[in-house]
Amino acid sequence: MASSKDVRAPRGTKNVTRAFFEAIEGMPATQQEAIATAALAGIRDELKSRRLKTREAAARAKAKVKARVGVKATAKKNEPAARVAKAPAAKRRTAAAGRKQAAAATPRPPRKAPAKVVTRKQPRKPVSPPAPETDSE
Repeated sequence: MASSKDVRAPRGTKNVTRAFFEAIEGMPATQQEAIATAALAGIRDELKSRRLKTREAAARAKAKVKARVGVKATAKKNEPAARVAKAPAAKRRTAAAGRKQAAAATPRPPRKAPAKVVTRKQPRKPVSPPAPETDSE
């Protein structure tokens, strides 16, 4: 599986490969190649059937959603599920741009300065001079 590009295999690949070869080693040497070829074909078929089942389940789920919306399940692939009138490309905006434009369009009243809170300063308490040191001896 080596190619010109160095592609990393998904996690768990090494374990599956080891298990496959350990199982092959337990078979008679004369039949190993035939067993490996048949096993790989079976694995390929199983993977194909799983992909097909997944695709069919997704198609059924999509049909249910379309049936709820009211669009025929046989609608074209490129047709939108709900017929919504889209703005021309020149008039499309991002949500942020729309909010900015809407904010700019609506005039705001001028901001008032917050009311000044007037507090009176507490009068300072007079600081008493330090007590004279006296020798008690």
